[in-house]
Parts: sequence; structure tokens; C-alpha cells
Amino acid sequence: MRSWRRRVVRLLAVAAALLALATVPLGLILYPTLKPYPKADVPAAATQRDRNLQDLAHLRRLPEVERSFTAQSRAAFGQAVAAIEPRAGELDRAGLAMAAAKAVALADNGHTNVLGLAGDRGFNAVPIRLDWFADGLFVIATDEDRQRLLGGQVLGVDGRPLAALVEALRPYVGGPANLAREFVPNLLISPELLHAAGLAATAEGSSFEMRFADGAVGSVELVAKAATRPPHDRFVWPSDNLSPPGRSSGWRHVLDGVVLPTYLTHLDANYWHDFPADDLLYVQINRVSDQGPVGLSAYLSEMLDEAAKKPIRNAIVDLRFNPGGNYTLTADFTRRLPELLPASGRLFILTGAHTFSAAISTAARLRHFAGQRAIIMGEAMGDRSQFWGEGGGTVLPNAKLALRYTTAFHDWEHGCSLSQITTCFLLNYIYGVPAGDLRPTVTIAPRFADYAAGKDPVMAEVMRQLATRQAR
Repeated sequence: MRSWRRRVVRLLAVAAALLALATVPLGLILYPTLKPYPKADVPAAATQRDRNLQDLAHLRRLPEVERSFTAQSRAAFGQAVAAIEPRAGELDRAGLAMAAAKAVALADNGHTNVLGLAGDRGFNAVPIRLDWFADGLFVIATDEDRQRLLGGQVLGVDGRPLAALVEALRPYVGGPANLAREFVPNLLISPELLHAAGLAATAEGSSFEMRFADGAVGSVELVAKAATRPPHDRFVWPSDNLSPPGRSSGWRHVLDGVVLPTYLTHLDANYWHDFPADDLLYVQINRVSDQGPVGLSAYLSEMLDEAAKKPIRNAIVDLRFNPGGNYTLTADFTRRLPELLPASGRLFILTGAHTFSAAISTAARLRHFAGQRAIIMGEAMGDRSQFWGEGGGTVLPNAKLALRYTTAFHDWEHGCSLSQITTCFLLNYIYGVPAGDLRPTVTIAPRFADYAAGKDPVMAEVMRQLATRQAR
């Protein structure tokens, strides 16, 4: 009996040792990915200087969790924060926001940024809204009193040419240059953010040099209004304004009264689809997250079941306004859709600078499984094919500025190797693919005149290519 008990004890000890051997390495891999940002436990501060110093002390802890830093960029970040501290008593909220953004952007990672830096999101704003087109930056919305500015092209602000402003604002956004450019409209409409960056003489208003819709060139003085919406803890994408909000909003829009092109008709829906022709599927995924009674994964599965009953030869997946989410929700779809198409079919993946994070992962998987049948069309996506993601967010305790940190690496061009297991996102060893080059096969950016007329040149090119193939 004692011998039997000793054997059981030994077996349990061996099992425990084996479990420990398996658990300890897994813990070493997972802990850096799951490690939370240290909590900010600060006492009430009496002065702006002390409040800012508390916020900067919290910001200083970013390297404890942020894994995209290199040794060089980590040192540069520390030096940047140290350079802000002597000015703590001088900085208002906008000043702290821009200084912090410039420091965080040194990580040079699209997901690692101060979030919500946008006019009317906790910062003042002039009464116009802007967005980029192939031929420049244009006014797409105004308040009631400034409708004459609709369709105006922005040439400069406060005496600085637009190109110089884009270059000057580049250091405030980490990641590729096209992502930083994408967010320039958010900053240009807020005089206090421009003033904080040293690009405006006053925080109260701005002078915009424009080429107006009638072709005349001139300047217009715009006075800023206080923010009507609270600070935001996510990226604010200017292209969300491309669809008119309706007259009840108090805003006037370039597309008021215009029949909207398909891609602008359902921007408030996370996902929807249509069959423009018997053999063509169009699906627009605007967020990789669930919405309404049917979750994204189930919706896409039911859509493919429906498509399987039709003579589908070609498909279009529109990701142009998709900032990301949970890419596992599209994992089954990205494999099944290419399987549905014949060898002679085509899969068009529509992208733009707003295509970000899990949307990049979705595009990569579609590109991989469709192979030579895949055509990426539109503009470059908003981040590189290799980026750091996951992680989480924190908020500076006094200024309530949100920032994002990242803890897991993604490589959607080559895939993750076993040598990267301590850095790559573990789910990428299940879902990751070596998709190759994710730059557009065909680069097309709408011109403002096309947009204002309700045209979609990207879809027009898709249909042209399909018609050409059918005619052969």
C-alpha cells in the first residue's frame, strides 16, 4: 500500500513538474502581451503645473508596457517627456496634448498614439469640416452661416501653405506618413491645437486661404467655437464626415441633395451587402465588430450561404472606412469567400488610409487565400503590413487625454515565425498568413469633383475591369 502511495505521489509530482514546464514558458510569453498599464493613483493637485506633472509622470510609464519601442526610440521618448516637464506650468490642456502626442509618436507605430486629437472633440473648432481628395483638401461641411465655403479648396492656414502644415504636423502622429496626413484635417479645424503646435498666433480662430468653388482665391477668418462633444478615446477619422448628416444636424454638406454612391449609403452600418449583378457580390465592412441582432461572423456566414446559391463569379469587399476591431470575426469569411469564386473569378479588395488594424488583417487574409485572383484597389492602407497592436489604453488622470499602447507584433506580409513567438500575437500562429505585398495593385483616389457629383471612381474601375474581362 505504501509503495502504491509513493508511486501516486511521484506521478503527481511529475505531472506537476510537466505542467509547470508548460505553464512557465506560456506565462513568460503571455505576460508582456496582457500586462496592463500601471494605475494612476494621484492626490488632488492645486495648480495646473502640479496636475500636468502628475500626468507626465503617468505618461513616463509608457515604456513599461509599450513593446514597439526600440532602444533608441525609448530613450528619445524619455528625453522628450523630460523636456516637457520644465514647461508644465505653462501648458494648457491642448498644449499638454500636443506635447504628449509628439513624444508618444516617437514609437513610430500606427497604433501607439495619443487619441482624440480633433477639433470639437474636447478641443475648440472652427465651423467647417475638411477631407482629402486626390487633388487636395476641401471643405465638405459647414454650419448654416458659411455655406458659401462648401467645395472650397484649402490652400493654407494662418499664412502657412498646406504642404508646410502637413510636414509640420507629421511628428505628432506615429506610424506611416499617410496615416499622419489622414489626421491633418482634425488638427487644422482646431485653432487651439494649431496654437499648441506653434503653428498659429492665437487659439481663438484661424485664417484660411482658399480657392472657392467659383474659382476665386481669398482668405476667410473663422472664429472657433467651444467643443460640443467630449474628449474621445479612439481615433477620429475625418472620412466619417463624407456622408451628409442631414439638415436637422444644423450642418450643410456638399452632398446635400446628391444621390449618394453605394459606398456612402451605409457608413453607420458595421456591415451590409448587395448583389449588383447576378454573378457579383458586394460587401462593405465598416467595422470588424458585431452590431445589431446578427453578429459579424454569423452575418458573413449567412451571406456566403446566400451567395453560394447564385452563379457568383466575382466579389468586392469594401474596407475603405474600416478602422479595425477583432479580425477573428472575419477569419472564416476570408477563407470561404475565395473558395466560393471560380478560378477565373476576381476578388476586389477596396482600401484607403482609413483601412486600419483588423481591417488590414482581413485584407491580408483575403489576398492570401484568393491568390492571383485578388486585386487590391484604392489607396494605401493606414498602417504598414508589419505593426504592433493589441495592448490597451490609458488616460492621463487630470487632462483626461487617452493614449493607446501596444504589446503584440503582427506581420501580415511574411507571417510570424517561431523565432518571434515571444513578440508575435499568439492568435497569428492560428490565423496569420504571409500575404505578401499589400500595397494597392491599382491606385485610385477620388478627385473632389467626382465625390461632389456622387461618383465613385474606384467602383467605376472595378466595373470597367469586369466588363473588359467579360467581353474577351
